Amino acid sequence: MKKFPKAGLLIVTLVIPALIFALLKLFGTNHYDLPYFVAEKDGNGSIIVQNGDTLFHQVSGDCGVFEGVNLDGRLTVVSRMPSNCGEPCERATDEMERIAALKAAIPELQVLSIAEDTVRRGSWQLVKADSAAIASCFSKELTDAVKGSDASNGRAGQIVLIDRNRHVRGFYKAGDGEETDRLMAEIKILDYEKKNEK
Repeated sequence: MKKFPKAGLLIVTLVIPALIFALLKLFGTNHYDLPYFVAEKDGNGSIIVQNGDTLFHQVSGDCGVFEGVNLDGRLTVVSRMPSNCGEPCERATDEMERIAALKAAIPELQVLSIAEDTVRRGSWQLVKADSAAIASCFSKELTDAVKGSDASNGRAGQIVLIDRNRHVRGFYKAGDGEETDRLMAEIKILDYEKKNEK
């Protein structure tokens, strides 16, 4: 008599989780939304809200750094590193190679390295510009003080992710393996969203 309740309890504890898992697999949607950064501001510095939603800035190609670079319809990773920062930049360059390797699976991915002079070459596009143009472009186009971006403070190793609609979708510290892993995962998320658009 006592064996039946134990057997029934065992069956319940095994069947219910399996049933929940099966239902989630069949009917659940695993979705992860990446945030948007760099809100659009009016002449007074106030964030522009349109139809109840924050309007986000679209990176323009006229800041000097992006001349000759097509941002439309492409996932773009922009790296800003000084040419002579020693071992930290070497680490960052190695991480850039990892990111650039995603181009085999995601052909519309472009990886840009912005520098004042020649840095170690890799599987990415090198864009040369003077320090004033780089600082101006990053402060106007690729910084979000509200959400904690430090892209404008001149630190070595800032990486920015721009989506196909020219919106900034993430800031990362170059040379940090965990940050690179996060960036690569978020690139894959944006690519997955594009492939599964209805």
